[in-house]
Amino acid sequence: MTGLRFDQPLALLALLVVPAVMLWRHYRGRSAVRIVPHAAAWASAPGPARPPWIAALYAACVLIVIALARPQQVSDDQRVVQQGYDLMLVVDLSTSMLSEDYKGAKGPINRLETIRPIIQQFVRNRPGDRIGIAVFARQALTLAPLTTDHGWLARQVAALQTGLIDDGTAIGDGVGIALLDIAAARTGPPPGTAPGSAPDSVGAFIVLLTDGSNNSGELTPAEATALARYRKIPIYTIGTGRNGMVPFPVFDARGRRVGTSLQPSTLDIDALETIAAQTGGRFFMAGDTEALRAAFAAIDAARKAQFQIRRSVRVSEFFAWAAVPALVLLLLAAQGLRRGTPSPRRPAA
Repeated sequence: MTGLRFDQPLALLALLVVPAVMLWRHYRGRSAVRIVPHAAAWASAPGPARPPWIAALYAACVLIVIALARPQQVSDDQRVVQQGYDLMLVVDLSTSMLSEDYKGAKGPINRLETIRPIIQQFVRNRPGDRIGIAVFARQALTLAPLTTDHGWLARQVAALQTGLIDDGTAIGDGVGIALLDIAAARTGPPPGTAPGSAPDSVGAFIVLLTDGSNNSGELTPAEATALARYRKIPIYTIGTGRNGMVPFPVFDARGRRVGTSLQPSTLDIDALETIAAQTGGRFFMAGDTEALRAAFAAIDAARKAQFQIRRSVRVSEFFAWAAVPALVLLLLAAQGLRRGTPSPRRPAA
């Protein structure tokens, strides 16, 4: 917001003095009719003109008053500064994520198809965060480092599929990779993020989605939990699907689906509860689509970005713009006053 103002507006009342003086001089100059000797000679001479320095003096007085009122231009700049989180999504891509125990609009859908749009919506709801994705099966890897480019991130989520990694469930390694990515982002800009473009981080946390129990990898869930607790990074765990016998697609040698069979599903709920409890997170059991949405909504509400309004006011002084011309006019008026006003020449007696 920008505007012109006077810092001392009451000083402008002094401007009333200028017209008052002008009226006083005008009426003071009137005099009674007198009989003047040799009036005829005076009549032939031109009347006395108002000296030009008077106008310069009036203008100087006006400018001095304006200068004393201190004209200013004020620029009021308000910026909303957003401080987000560093957030890693750790997603299970083992073949068990193909189990079709969720219900979609057109019938049963698998676990991966269910979580994909919910993750994408979660990312869209957090524009101030740096978000990355780590995936795991038998091994773990970084699919997307922490970034503020959420459009690119959404395309990576859309590309999630099983079969990218050998089958297995390395929960500990998935969490470990996420911890490494957060640590790397805090020591330098992550790949794909321009220096200085990342928001200030107010913290970090991890969201772990899995439908199984740890059966491979270098780190155990307990070791990964200890590392997260040491680094003070909460882990929110979400168990997808349900335990027991669940429908699972059957494929032939060419990868074509030929039917459906029932396969056992074993989710280690105790391990997920322990990970969340020991790191300051929370465990969610998402046995259906609504429960999964509710889990992400609860996490979103618990870890919201912070906003601050930073205000800066800049004041530009225009005192000199009035004071300098006033000084010049005063000098001209003084010079005219010193020279004086020529008097009319009297005729010889």
